[in-house]
Amino acid sequence: GAPGAAPDPSQHKEGLPAEEMARRQARLKKKGAPIRSVLGTGAKYVINDVGDYTRKKVKVFVQYEGFQPGAIDRRLELRVGITLPDAWVDAPAYKLKRAFLKTYNQRFKKSPIDPDACLLAKADGSYLSFSKDIVGDDRLVGDAFCENEEVFVVTEKDVEALDAEVANLKKIIEDYEQEAHKNATIDALKVVDMTTVSREIDPTKPHCLLIGMKQTYMLPVEPTMTVADIKYFIHYKGGTDAFPLGSLDVAVVENFEINVLGDEDTMETLAKRVYGEACTLREDGRKVAVPLYWGKRLQDPKYFIWIPTLHEPGAFRGPGDDNPAEQKSGAEMA
Repeated sequence: GAPGAAPDPSQHKEGLPAEEMARRQARLKKKGAPIRSVLGTGAKYVINDVGDYTRKKVKVFVQYEGFQPGAIDRRLELRVGITLPDAWVDAPAYKLKRAFLKTYNQRFKKSPIDPDACLLAKADGSYLSFSKDIVGDDRLVGDAFCENEEVFVVTEKDVEALDAEVANLKKIIEDYEQEAHKNATIDALKVVDMTTVSREIDPTKPHCLLIGMKQTYMLPVEPTMTVADIKYFIHYKGGTDAFPLGSLDVAVVENFEINVLGDEDTMETLAKRVYGEACTLREDGRKVAVPLYWGKRLQDPKYFIWIPTLHEPGAFRGPGDDNPAEQKSGAEMA
């Protein structure tokens, strides 16, 4: 995005290449049925190559990688596939934890993990790739985990780091909302007077073309109005509950890419950015309309923050536009 756009939490300065991150994300999708339904009563049999019935083997993959990929020295990472004995359906989670740590601590004698100072965890419904649900030591393996699930060991330090990262993101998003208030030149009362025009457009007056959420409007503006003012307009006209300020992104499309704008950009500077330095909204005569694309972010289902890289399906699209410019940052977090 442009300078001034909110930082992108999916773009962690991770010490991992993109392919490795993609591989780890893909593994999470291989999760199968709950272990109790596979190993519990009426155990499943499978036919092997020679036609013999054998008990289905059920695996989970337990690993240590710190609070998120790239958080620790990769030489200290370990991922082990553990085949579960039938009886472990009713075993407490700490049995699985200890099985993994026995292997881990034998391999990394200089950096052992204390079994009493860590817990198991698994991916949750959050859009943030590092977010996890902690699994208590006494939860039963059959109920807590699924077949082929990726299970993570997290230490107390990892949990602190995870909480700090979420707090940091919440602050970034709150600051982002404050930016809009700081850069607005209009207030709610002024928004009431602002109306979009569809027919009698006065070509001598400055306008912006607002494209987003499958709608297009022509909105009269002043050269000094800012991106924050456009957000105010959407926020108050569309409904403050439907469009919270922190959920809105306004962008220009350049080279088929959506570039999110900072709140301080004025209509005059954007006219020059889109049409070139010679363009101005200040002089007499005909004016061009500044095309601005807008969208609403998705809200994280666990932390309730508006995620800068994920937007609702209609974001940055006009009516009948099913193929908007792709967003540059991509949604690697989902």
